[in-house]
Amino acid sequence: MKIKEVMTGDVVYAEVPGSVAEALDLVIKKNLSGVPVVKRGTKELMGIVTRNDFSRRPEETQLALLMTRDVVAVTPETDIKEAAKIFLEKGFRRLPVVKNSELLGIVTVSDIIWRAVSRMQTEETIEKYASENITAIWEGTPLKVAYELMRLSSARALPVLNSEGKLCGIVADTDLLRVAQLTESTLKSEMSAGSEGNKWSWDSKNVIYITKKKLELPETAVRDVMVKSVVSATKKALVSECAKKMAKMKVEQVPIIDAEGNLIGMIRDVNLLKAIG
Repeated sequence: MKIKEVMTGDVVYAEVPGSVAEALDLVIKKNLSGVPVVKRGTKELMGIVTRNDFSRRPEETQLALLMTRDVVAVTPETDIKEAAKIFLEKGFRRLPVVKNSELLGIVTVSDIIWRAVSRMQTEETIEKYASENITAIWEGTPLKVAYELMRLSSARALPVLNSEGKLCGIVADTDLLRVAQLTESTLKSEMSAGSEGNKWSWDSKNVIYITKKKLELPETAVRDVMVKSVVSATKKALVSECAKKMAKMKVEQVPIIDAEGNLIGMIRDVNLLKAIG
């Protein structure tokens, strides 16, 4: 199967010259994990910017200085097995689709899982692809702490437990972005210079205002923003059936539970890429 069969052609992109604030606003409004960056007025691919870039260098204001320029891209004729290999080796979640340096679309891990793996004719189960190393979170955890736990664990979503230790929801970085506010702060810096000792002396003062925009999370708990209707699976579920669940609910990860409903693992879409072979 080729990339052109699973890619998204109507792609959202940022432009350079442009500001970080504009790109961040685009990511938040469209609920995206990242966007390709093109030269303004054209479709020429110049780079890519992700949510991690915004948090990694919050002081940067120019998109051209924040984005990643050395972009790995694929063409419409690239086999999905090659794209899956890139995703697994590089840890990417999205690849621009280009032809002669012109942006034609984007292909994501989810695109391959939802549109290819879900159609696979296989009796293989998800058991060997599941992860038992789970970072879970309590439903009463403040959102700011939840954000830090996601950052430290490199997880884009965390299963949520109640006070009895039972699975009661799941919270993703998109849930946090949905309630976050883009705030602006201004720092005033003053530099003085002058001379003393005679009537011809004077004082000069230069004032520089440095404006920064950043995301602020509200003082609320995970239970207020989490998804409560959790799609789950057992470790004996078929790979294709799990992929179909992800496609239907438009999720990137599914908690794995045992017969008693206890959380025992997580299966992520990127794990299922290994089933392509």
